[in-house]
Amino acid sequence: MGHRSLMTLVLDLPDSWAGLLGLDSGEAAARARQMLVLEGYREGRLSRGQVSEMLGLGFHETEAFLAQHHVEQHPDREELEAGTDQLRAHLG
Repeated sequence: MGHRSLMTLVLDLPDSWAGLLGLDSGEAAARARQMLVLEGYREGRLSRGQVSEMLGLGFHETEAFLAQHHVEQHPDREELEAGTDQLRAHLG
């Protein structure tokens, strides 16, 4: 199995900012990861598949997560091509 390198981020935030951002609980690291992944998806840097992988979610959980955060879901080129291939195979 290959070695996966990890990046550790340290944020110094005033407590009041952490509270405003929802980072004042024991779930701060998970919440910060969600915020980064959401922004990456909004910017078009991440696909829905990458969002799923980074957050450890299944397909339907990812769709619900993105909808919950009011993120428009724009399929990337690979997703569009896969959908086109599936449609062609279905239509015969």
